[in-house]
Amino acid sequence: MIRWGMIGCIFSWLAMLTLPAWAVEYRLQVANLDFQTVSAYTDPQPGQPGEGSLRRLQERLDSMEFPATAVIPGRDIQPLEDPRYGGITPQRLSILPTTRDQAWTTLIWDANAGETMAFVVKSDMVAWQEIWMLGANPEGTLRRLTIGNPSWFGGRSYEVPSVSYDFLANAVDQGTFPNWIAQNVPSLRGMSFAIGQGRHRFYNPDRLYIVLKLAAEPRTYQVVIGWRDHSDRGTGSKERFSGLRP
Repeated sequence: MIRWGMIGCIFSWLAMLTLPAWAVEYRLQVANLDFQTVSAYTDPQPGQPGEGSLRRLQERLDSMEFPATAVIPGRDIQPLEDPRYGGITPQRLSILPTTRDQAWTTLIWDANAGETMAFVVKSDMVAWQEIWMLGANPEGTLRRLTIGNPSWFGGRSYEVPSVSYDFLANAVDQGTFPNWIAQNVPSLRGMSFAIGQGRHRFYNPDRLYIVLKLAAEPRTYQVVIGWRDHSDRGTGSKERFSGLRP
């Protein structure tokens, strides 16, 4: 009896090892707006990180009082499933798009705490091509983040580095994208951002890369992108590029 009891305990222990870890539900909400709208909702807060608070905008977005008609169209939010981006692929991912009453686009998925997820926000539209402002809620409340070219020689550091898309694409090819993010992009309580600048100001819109180190508890990550439109696109340009990947 004792021997069979011990064997039963061993099998039970082995069965427990094969069970998946408890998954946690996470959400990523993204709103694509004109940069002038984001600027109008910015409240300067001297001595605080970033470029100012976006609390008023967050309250209107969360309460569905913000007009969804003000959302910039044609923006896609995609998980980056290529392992060279350093993220995992969730087993369940739901996307709730913008509606007439809801300006957020919401992604919902299950994952284990501490895992990494990578996303890209991109567009094929020849309009609102440049990411001019960016807001996020690393401390719980939306605030404007600082954007700029990374300093290779010790100048001012920015919360969101802006580099060429080709540079980031090459880092993916070389398998160094996760290391570059870790070394050059500040982690804002698990949120990291990088802007991939398009090859041509008019015809290749910027892309926003979002890397999340998932928190221990369920969390809603919020991102507001302020796009700038370059309307003088010209005609018959030979500088149009296609086939760019995520």
